[in-house]
Amino acid sequence: MKKPILMFNLLALIAWCWVTPTRAQETTDQIVLSELTYDDVAEAYRFTVSLEGSRIYTAYNMDIFLPEGISVVFENNKYKVSMLKTTKAVYPYSTSEEWDDDSGDYKEVKTYSHTLSASMPTERQLRVACSSQANDDFTKTSGDLFRVYVTVDASTLNLFSPKPLVKVSGIALAQADATQQTPADFSCRPFSTGIPTERELPINISASNQVGTLILPFDAALPEGVKAYTCNGADGEQTLTLEAATSFEACKPYIVYAASGYSGIISGTVDLSTTYPDEDIYTEGYLTGVLSTTVVNTGYILQNQGEGPTFYAAEGSNFMLSAGRCYLTPSSPLSAKALHLSFEEADGIDGVQTTTTPDVYHDLSGRRVIQPTKGIYIQDRKKVLVK
Repeated sequence: MKKPILMFNLLALIAWCWVTPTRAQETTDQIVLSELTYDDVAEAYRFTVSLEGSRIYTAYNMDIFLPEGISVVFENNKYKVSMLKTTKAVYPYSTSEEWDDDSGDYKEVKTYSHTLSASMPTERQLRVACSSQANDDFTKTSGDLFRVYVTVDASTLNLFSPKPLVKVSGIALAQADATQQTPADFSCRPFSTGIPTERELPINISASNQVGTLILPFDAALPEGVKAYTCNGADGEQTLTLEAATSFEACKPYIVYAASGYSGIISGTVDLSTTYPDEDIYTEGYLTGVLSTTVVNTGYILQNQGEGPTFYAAEGSNFMLSAGRCYLTPSSPLSAKALHLSFEEADGIDGVQTTTTPDVYHDLSGRRVIQPTKGIYIQDRKKVLVK
């Protein structure tokens, strides 16, 4: 298929798969930049980037646009941006005892699940991304994130006030004052400018829910451990019929599955041969994907309301779908309020079945349920739907 050109408002789509959508609302969470401080040891200026929030995040990806006269230190073939591991930081870690030859004794070693990367897509644009392969949550709603070391032209030192512009979620953050800027939604990460044709998009599939939705602006291979499905119908208006895909096609909506969850990077190239339509929305079969943040109040939205990942009718309620997300838009009206998933075509994934026969049940967390009510449970190593 032809791969479309990325319009201005899509020049930096970052796809991020979340099972539970965010209802359209503002957040007071803030990204805070400290003042410049000179570091005698590093022989460079530095500033710290922190989060003041109200919710637990799993990862972040942001652009910091530096003023003229300030450059990020580049040494040992990388930009000097350090993930902070102090008591004020937000990152989880495990500890172990390792032998230290210098002291002749065991010492405690901390292993962090998150890793951080930094790049400079343009001369004044610093991009910092942090994620966990295990999809671990941060330990705090607020705390230090990372430190940036810079060289400063003495004649332009005062240009750091007001602070450099930070962009998260594709929106230039509303500046509350000289030091605080507020994102529209910190957990979703499309940018709005300065992204080259070559793309690296971090995606995340919740380890607890295992299911998400995804649409990409380029062709890509399936990451190891991730399965993708198209949807073209529903069996008896209750269970969706899915067809396994062998790869991602550009601008095609998918339901994605990862048995252990997934957090990683998908790379690809956006083809500039054609143009995107006026609306950044693509429909194929029962699925519709959005390439920019979109408010949806029709169709079915993927949520977990206690029955496992299920598509529930929006019924007029506003849901904000982040760039890279999908929802269900059946070709003809359905009476069902909820549409369940069936992965019977997938290797190694038990299908969702319906049953009314009492037996030994466990919930999706593995806990035994003596008297199951309506919902999805595990029975004889298979997912079953109790009506």
